[in-house]
Amino acid sequence: MRIVGGMKKQTLQCLVIDRDVEVTASLDAALRHANTPHELQRIASMQQLIPALTQQKPHLLFCPPAHAEAASVLLETLQRHSPDTLLVQVARDEWQGLTTWLAGVESCVLPIRDVDYFAQYIDFLLHYATLKHEFRQSKHLLGVAELRCHWLVDYSWEAIAYVAQGVHLYANNAYLSLFGFASPAAMRSLPVSQLVATDERKTFEALGRAADVGSRPSNRLLISLRTLAGESMRAEVRFIPAVLKGKRCYQLHVRPLERPTRVAAVVQTPVSPWDQAVTPTAVAAPSVPLAPPVVPVVQPPIAPVALSTPVAPPPRPKVSMPALNGMHEMFTPAMKLRESLPTLCFAEPVFQPQPGRRFSYPSLVRRLRANNARFRLDYWNVGQALVHVAARQPTSVPYWVLVAVGGWIFKQDEACKRLVRLLTAASQVAAKIVVAVEYRDCLLDVRAVGKVVMLLKQAGVLLAIDNVVDDARLLPFIRAVKPALVRLSPEWAANVAVDTEDARYLHKLTHQISEAGSRVIISGVHDVATLNLVCATSAAYLQGRIVQQQVAQEGVK
Repeated sequence: MRIVGGMKKQTLQCLVIDRDVEVTASLDAALRHANTPHELQRIASMQQLIPALTQQKPHLLFCPPAHAEAASVLLETLQRHSPDTLLVQVARDEWQGLTTWLAGVESCVLPIRDVDYFAQYIDFLLHYATLKHEFRQSKHLLGVAELRCHWLVDYSWEAIAYVAQGVHLYANNAYLSLFGFASPAAMRSLPVSQLVATDERKTFEALGRAADVGSRPSNRLLISLRTLAGESMRAEVRFIPAVLKGKRCYQLHVRPLERPTRVAAVVQTPVSPWDQAVTPTAVAAPSVPLAPPVVPVVQPPIAPVALSTPVAPPPRPKVSMPALNGMHEMFTPAMKLRESLPTLCFAEPVFQPQPGRRFSYPSLVRRLRANNARFRLDYWNVGQALVHVAARQPTSVPYWVLVAVGGWIFKQDEACKRLVRLLTAASQVAAKIVVAVEYRDCLLDVRAVGKVVMLLKQAGVLLAIDNVVDDARLLPFIRAVKPALVRLSPEWAANVAVDTEDARYLHKLTHQISEAGSRVIISGVHDVATLNLVCATSAAYLQGRIVQQQVAQEGVK
């Protein structure tokens, strides 16, 4: 007896709305001759559609052709309850190829006039639905395997790091302790090759490039490494291809064979740009500002005058914020989902100390949070936003610039007042600035929120709540503070693409926030599938890699 092993073929679930006898008969005949295993279930009306979609999650839905309004309702129903279902409208003479709609649902229209063609196309759709289902299952299993692998790395005694193109992405505690990194941010700022002895660096880099594109683990390699303190050690390393957050990379396994000895030079980690830009004497002297100030308006001395004496309003000040060496301001536009909304941009500085090395805005925030220097970054960022808005030509569409600030705004009174003075000096321009404070920082110091909100409103700027997570106190807080914008954390967009329940909850949450008077920003939109899902919500703006591509093609209005 011979046993043949293999994966069992998936039985496709097909659903048909049985309202036309001719359509149903033609469909039965075509499915009867199909080679793909399937099950066909019939429903009599649209009222039975939602329960059937929820329970069965069919791969294909067959129905007679509908007019434009009914077809739109049908597509919206599929998007909410079973977005992976392929909609097939069976007509007598019409034909439309496979189309992907904005809601993320694929549909087509097939004619039954040509029986042979109809049967061939049905067989093609069955095979296509099978491939689509297997692809999604493989993607899901890959995500599960990635999470499991990540968990094993975190709890491993061996020093392991995720590396891509010679740059650290992530490392476990054993790796950080072995090389003496103070934090993950310090590790990410240092190229991996800097930890290798100079005479063996070319070999290490060649193996790393091979692991970036390969699919097999490398052999074990004996190599000389050095820690940040300058201690040299002989270690056994291995390059293993891996996946992190859906992107190709490799795991670097390090197994030291001897205790580190102090023979090498100290490895210099990159210094914070703010520590380079601000001298120690400038920090110590309270009279010298930590960041470039606004050019003041020269006014005559104030003399006692009668109440009836008219006082001329001061002229509009010119905002001048000199750029620091290596610092550049980036204004990234958001995608607005309604034309009537103001145009929104995100002010995000980047630091490039030398060609080939670049620190993104999130990297700067992480480094400066550890050094308690976030205020200097935010002050410079706000100043650059004011300069940008002042230099922009007036348009019929309102223009907003969102600038995120750290938790210092609730803890450092003098720094907060200094920021308010900067905004007040350019009040006409400041009306287009949106200052975003993190939701987590608001909850840590609720008493200071009211005071800060009042100061910002007096300065004429708008308020935004940033990095919002799922919390029972969220809606009461938004109704009390009444921010102009609410930006959701990127985890919302990531969960929507894999969980239907999260998608429904996001629909509900964005609707409730919009009813409270705040406009919602959904961040972390990096792929077309997520873009299609979040476009159906009550959100006002979208932010992410795929959004930047779309806006770049259309242009900022």
